[in-house]
Order: sequence, then structure tokens, then C-alpha cells
Amino acid sequence: MSANGPVAGTGPYGQQPPQPQQPPMPPQQGHVPPQGYGYPQQPPAMPPGQPGYGYPQQPAPPQYPMAPQPGYGHQHQFPGAPVPSAPPRKKKTGLIVLLVVALVVLGGAGGAAWYLMASSGTKPLWSVPSKAEWGLGEQEVDGTWFTDKAVIQTLSGGVKAYDLDSGKQLWATPLPGAGNQACVAPSVSDGGIGVVAYGASGVGGAPGKCDHVAAYDLNSGKKLWHRAFKVKDEFGSGKELAVARTGETVVITTDREQVALKAVDGTKAWDVKKVVPGSCDTGTYTGGKNLIRTTACLEGDAFTGKFWTEASLVDPATGKAEWTKRFGQDEAEVALSTSPLVLSGEAKGVFALDEKTGERRSSFPGMTDKYYVFPEENGSPMRQVAGFENILLMGMAEKEVAKGESKTLVAYDLDSGKELWKAPGSNTIEYIPLRGTGSERLLVYVTEATKKPKLVEFNPEDGAMTTLVEYPEEVDKNMGVFARPFWHKGVLYVTSVGAGIESESYALVALPTPAS
Repeated sequence: MSANGPVAGTGPYGQQPPQPQQPPMPPQQGHVPPQGYGYPQQPPAMPPGQPGYGYPQQPAPPQYPMAPQPGYGHQHQFPGAPVPSAPPRKKKTGLIVLLVVALVVLGGAGGAAWYLMASSGTKPLWSVPSKAEWGLGEQEVDGTWFTDKAVIQTLSGGVKAYDLDSGKQLWATPLPGAGNQACVAPSVSDGGIGVVAYGASGVGGAPGKCDHVAAYDLNSGKKLWHRAFKVKDEFGSGKELAVARTGETVVITTDREQVALKAVDGTKAWDVKKVVPGSCDTGTYTGGKNLIRTTACLEGDAFTGKFWTEASLVDPATGKAEWTKRFGQDEAEVALSTSPLVLSGEAKGVFALDEKTGERRSSFPGMTDKYYVFPEENGSPMRQVAGFENILLMGMAEKEVAKGESKTLVAYDLDSGKELWKAPGSNTIEYIPLRGTGSERLLVYVTEATKKPKLVEFNPEDGAMTTLVEYPEEVDKNMGVFARPFWHKGVLYVTSVGAGIESESYALVALPTPAS
């Protein structure tokens, strides 16, 4: 784990495991080259490296970076070229069929249950074609933000805003300079400000060096500031920068430096070196609802000294810890989720803490023995992890499955750590829990190869799955392989960072739900 914290590397379940990198060069003093969980690591000078967990431990042969190829239907455009208008499809009146059979108040739970007859006529409210977007490649960018009037999407070449009701484009702002490509954009936009990390594109549109950050006013599209950062990235992966965003503070971590900035103007928020003990490194930051710092510490020398790790809930405005808890060596290495607070480490796997006190809430024994766990290392929590009251939902892939990788959704009790149930597995299925729905319903967006994508609800007690809405197959076909759903005011917005397999691809789709 890097002295400055891990940077973008291993993605969550739902993505292909990353290609092994070339053997790292000897680290500089106080820095450990980042490695994704689940891969062997070279022993650094200090602190000791942590071999990955949740993935077979095998020597990785040297690999040379390969440029990702654009998806079918992808339209190439030169960076910096004028952006053509992208008129969205108009809402097709009469094609939306949402048949609500009954609305039942559950006396014991005090909530309401949706019963929806799924219909093949449940068409998108509106959609935006990707062929008119800025050079969409297979670069993964999470940034999708909302204001009272717009949904804002981060694309490879910049950010665009669309009217929530009609899909009409409101504004479009390219990245600073020519030939640049977005690489990291956390889905937090407090204060109406979105932050995007970017850098020069690689050969053929492949990811290049990620070494700049820019901030945008999401109401007007105005660029507020941009700044360059020191990034070594000696293997040219384009993934050596992480952005942890909570509230109006952004912590930028590269393989060369780490700073905490105010999102509004890019000035220093606090000194990352002065908010941790001198015996600890500056730490790994993970954003979201909470800002969590995990850090490695050493008392004495690297041969005979005492090693431990610490986890802290950080006040994003000051950098000071609201609480700090000490753990064993390699125990608290990175946050999988910041709310609920779930940490992981090589020494003891995955465990949960109480957000308010930092006291241990539960452990999840055997999780990394049964499932592959790939934490995000770009400063954001895992995309396919969500909490609902005392239930933790995690989209993962099972180990030791006869027919190859089997992806599933697993539910755990956050108070006991017990595995409650898991959803039917498949090597083509994707389960993405929906956050921010305003209720404790276990709502999940599901896609599966050639089948129709759907919005489903899971029974928290036994995992029984009920389909609420079934969408046309074209919604999935016309999206890229990394399509991501976001819930906002009862509408499901699905964004794509790559072209679909059809000639008519979607960059953004608004889908109706029972709450629409």
C-alpha cells in the first residue's frame, strides 16, 4: 500500500481483472508503488508491501500496456474539434406502460411495497446518442452529477449537461487544452461543483498520463480552475492518480504527491502531512458520504520496529480526525465503502466499523476465501457496494466455480457479519445496487447478456427477487460494457463510457421506475 495511498488500479467486480503490470522499480523513500488487490507485490523498503488477497497468488509475467480498442459503433473525433449538437430523442408518449397492480402498506416495516407488472413497452423517457459525443473510448469515468434542472455526464473530452425532463442539451464544456482525456471523476458534487481528473490521450485514444484536475460549476458549465500534478507513472498506465471527494474538499493522490484542496477554487484546504502522527504515512483517502483515511505506521526501524495500521474518520473541512482506531499490521488498508463503513486488509479480510465511533461493528469471515474482492483505488468507494439499514449488499464474483467466473450479489448482516443470502450467479450477469433512493428498499439494476435489463427488488430476509420494471433489450445493447445506473428523484439514469454493439449507441438514457 503506497505511503501516499493506492491510486487507480483494480476495478470492482463487474470489470475484467486488470492486466498484471511490469515489475515495479525500487520505490523512493516513503513511497510504495501501488498494486491492485489480488496480485503479488514486490517487497518495498517501508512499509512492507501487502500481497493481494481474494485472488490466486501467482507470479505475474511482465506485461506491456495495450491500448484499449473502441467499442463497436464508436465514432472517432479529433480532440479539440468542434462539438456537434446532440439532440436527444423526444419522449415517446404512449410507449411508457407502468401498470401498478397494488400498493400495500407493510404494517410491521412501516414502508410501502411496489408491485409492478413489467412490460416490454416500458421505453426510455429519453436518450442521447453516443455518436455525437466527444470521442467515447473505453476509459472508465464515474462522474455523473445532478442539479435541480440537469443531469451532468463526464465524457472522455469534457462534461455535458442535459435537461432532466426532456434530455435537451443545456451546455457543454470541453477539458482544458487539446488532446486531453478524462480519467477520474468521483460522483460527489457538493456545492454544485464537479471535479474531473484528466491528461493527454495515449496512442489511438488509449489512456495516457492522468496528471491534471479541473473543477466545473454544474449550473453553468463554467470551468472554475484547473491544476497540474506531479505524476511519475513510469509504466504509462494512465492510472496513477486518485481523487477522494467528500463535501467541498478534494484529496488528490498521485505516485509523487498528495494535497487536499477546496473544490470551489483549488486552493489548499489543509496540510496532509500535519494531520497524521509522525510515525505514520500520509495515508490512503476514500471519499463519498464520509472521508476515510487508512494509514500504515512504524515505530522503530523497518527490521525490528513495530508496524500497525490506523483508520480515521476525517473532517473534510480541516483534515483533523474525528476519531482514530489502531489495528494490526496490514489490517486496515483501504475502505470498500465509507457509509456504511467497511474496511479491508490482507491480514484479516473485510470488516465493518461504526461510522460515529469507529468501534468494530462486525467482521465478515471467509468473504475473501469465497469471493474476489477488488477495491476501487481511485479514491472512490466500490461501485457495487451499498448499505440498507443493517444489510450490506456487495456485487462480487465467486471463486472455484466449475464453469468459470460466476458473478453474484451477496447480502451480509452488518451487525453480525453473517452471510444472509446470495442472488443467482452467472458469468454474464451484473448486479448494481442503487444508492440514494430515499428508502431502505433493496433496489438493484440488473443486466445479463442478451436478456432485457431490469430494475429488481430483493427481499431482505430471504433474497427473493421481484422484477419491478423490465426495459427493452436495446437499452443494454446500445450501452457500453461499463454502463452505470444512477437514481435521482425516482428516475433511473444510465450512463455509458463506451459505445454499444449496435450502430445506434446511447451515451445517456433516462428510464422510468415505479417512483417516476
